[in-house]
Amino acid sequence: MSSFKDIHHQRISHMTASKSTTMTESDEVLPKTPNDKEAFARLLWINQCYEAMPSSSKMVVFDQGLLMHKAFNGLLAQSTRHVLLSDPESGGKLDGILSVTDFIKVMLKIYRERAKVGEKEPTELDMTQIANEEIGNMNIRQYRELIKKDGNLRPLVSVDASSSLLDAACILAENRVHRIPVIDTHDGSALFILTHKRILKFLWLYGKHLAPLEYLHKSPKELGIGTWSGIRVVFPDTQLVDCLDILLNKGVSGLPVVERETFKVVDMYSRFDAVGIALENRLDITVKEALAFKSQGGPMKNDERVVSVRDTESFWKAVNVLVDHNVHRLCAVNEQGGIEGVISLSDVINFMVVQPGSHLRSVTPPKKHWARHHTGDMNDKELREILLTNAANFEQESNSSSASGSALPSNQNSYSKHPPHH
Repeated sequence: MSSFKDIHHQRISHMTASKSTTMTESDEVLPKTPNDKEAFARLLWINQCYEAMPSSSKMVVFDQGLLMHKAFNGLLAQSTRHVLLSDPESGGKLDGILSVTDFIKVMLKIYRERAKVGEKEPTELDMTQIANEEIGNMNIRQYRELIKKDGNLRPLVSVDASSSLLDAACILAENRVHRIPVIDTHDGSALFILTHKRILKFLWLYGKHLAPLEYLHKSPKELGIGTWSGIRVVFPDTQLVDCLDILLNKGVSGLPVVERETFKVVDMYSRFDAVGIALENRLDITVKEALAFKSQGGPMKNDERVVSVRDTESFWKAVNVLVDHNVHRLCAVNEQGGIEGVISLSDVINFMVVQPGSHLRSVTPPKKHWARHHTGDMNDKELREILLTNAANFEQESNSSSASGSALPSNQNSYSKHPPHH
């Protein structure tokens, strides 16, 4: 890890509270009209990626020589959706990501190969046996070569810490990925992983003064945000292997679980859920049985997993719910709890900043107004202190906002959860 990260962890507890250098209320960010749809994009345009850096975070890096079955056990042990990959043959350079999507690919490959050779009961696949399979004993490098031959290997996409947050949001959208490593331009190491969730939290914290914008108080359906037709769902009695196939091949990362008769949302099954259930159980089970356990956490109440809003609620309300509950997606439901739409983080980010602001990437943003006076170029130590201050203040403001509630009045910030009904 870079020297910057060492300084970060050694000094974060000694930070003094000073004004963040994040620009939020400059002329560039203030709304130009009551319906200024570009305002949030300008907020990201004038702030750089390092300003969204958490004061503490976990990055897991695996050597590509690690065996696949050990890598998947590592994903579960670290309770993470992804790990960065380093290649010792190129000096430890980061050149890829291994995620739960890869895990699902391996599970389905083993399942289908067993079915192909004519096993009478291929569904009786205990995933603890993955270490005995050929693909489970490949190292990560060999697995990636296999994926490359199939034409499915994606190159690592990253962004410099000095790039604008708008650049990062656009890169996420262009590459249809959920996360991107932020790279220290000084030594090429990864500082942290920037996600849609982190970007939305930044917008929510520093864009609260934009809440009165008129379009924010229309419903997501009116604005065309999210999926409102052809929604992919599964039922409690859907076979797990069929659910995994949808997650892998249909471009969705989470599936609402609904009642067959009423389409009332009773749960949510995501790609991340596949890690724990695959290591602990078999594939010849239903979605309902799979959801009885989440990762290693044991039984989990469904009303802790399903977060929803009424389909008539405002877009800003949906944003508040996504941030307040730290979820990747929420369901829009009708009065009876039946599903009407699904709104994801990527839907929100694309609407708020990518679509209205992508043209700003070719324009030089205004010069940063630093929180303290300086003459000439600052040295590395001063720049890193500013970076650390921003990270600490970002967390402090986030914690304060969570403790005091949303920026909206309480009657606009309520939410509904729909417990299971079996």
